[in-house]
Amino acid sequence: MTPETAFQSIDFIADKYPINTGIIFFGGEPLLKKNLIKETISYCESKEKNQEAYFHYKVTTNGILLDKSFLEYANSVNLQVAMSIDGVGKAHDRFRVFPDGKSTFEIVADKIDLLLKHQPYAKALMTVNPETVNHFSDSVEFLVGRGFKYIIVSLNYAGAWNDDHIKEIKKQYQKIAKLYEKWILQEKKFYFSPFEMKLASHISQDNMECYQCDFAQKQIAIAHDGTIYPCVQFVQDGISNRAYSIGSITTGIEMGMQKKLYDDSKEQTALCSECDYNTRCNNKCTCLNWQTTGTLNQISPVVCETERVLIPIVDAMGERLYKKGAAMFIQKHYNAVYPIISMIEDMH
Repeated sequence: MTPETAFQSIDFIADKYPINTGIIFFGGEPLLKKNLIKETISYCESKEKNQEAYFHYKVTTNGILLDKSFLEYANSVNLQVAMSIDGVGKAHDRFRVFPDGKSTFEIVADKIDLLLKHQPYAKALMTVNPETVNHFSDSVEFLVGRGFKYIIVSLNYAGAWNDDHIKEIKKQYQKIAKLYEKWILQEKKFYFSPFEMKLASHISQDNMECYQCDFAQKQIAIAHDGTIYPCVQFVQDGISNRAYSIGSITTGIEMGMQKKLYDDSKEQTALCSECDYNTRCNNKCTCLNWQTTGTLNQISPVVCETERVLIPIVDAMGERLYKKGAAMFIQKHYNAVYPIISMIEDMH
């Protein structure tokens, strides 16, 4: 994306979504364009100065180009930095290597302390593949041990999962549940994405659904040429996937297409609507459905199986912690002001 397109995008956003809008820089590797990030944020600040709009910022990096200077800059403009790291070396280097095949793990692992020194609540974004699932629990333990308080996990559902992998992920989830339970009883503060939402949906079944997706409504993704898509997953190269475009920064949002995509995403199959786990399942993620089935509303067999494995394990763990009266668990999931209290505690 050129600076001109970036500035046009900000003009569009300031006009349409002026209230505290989040700007997320994505790639590729966004830190290859550090100057563009800085120029864009500077342009956003000019909008804020004129009270035209208000923004906050996020970026996810593979960590290779992360340095002290950029982190100091990030803190000066409230840019939240997340790191893509898949856990232990054997897991991380299975897919994240240099073009010549050399490891990136040692470089990235060396950046963890630097990142957490500047941003103690930075997120670790971890991808689990069929080929690395046997390292799942070890990787979670590694990342928590290195100081990450927020671990956001995505399964690579597009991978070649088979029955043996499903059995292994069940085993790994059971191991992680034991770690989670141990850490909660030790009153360790952390957030582990596959578990937290399932726990919350179990506790608040009457008024909460997991992974609610206001597809094409509350989030947009702008490609390098200014084409607007309903989510970053649909951008691809910005050109070949135009069937899912909902407009451009020059012509605006096509309301009819926006509504059509949203309505299509909400139609559920009989398989999902009749399932006991329907309101707590990843089937609500339209982008995930599209990635795995080519449709907006059909869940893939792999997603279905992994969700059926995960939910009972998390529910059983939650029930054990509740019966034990685990203080951290009670605070975390039954006290609405816990995040504020926790932040105040950490400031002292």
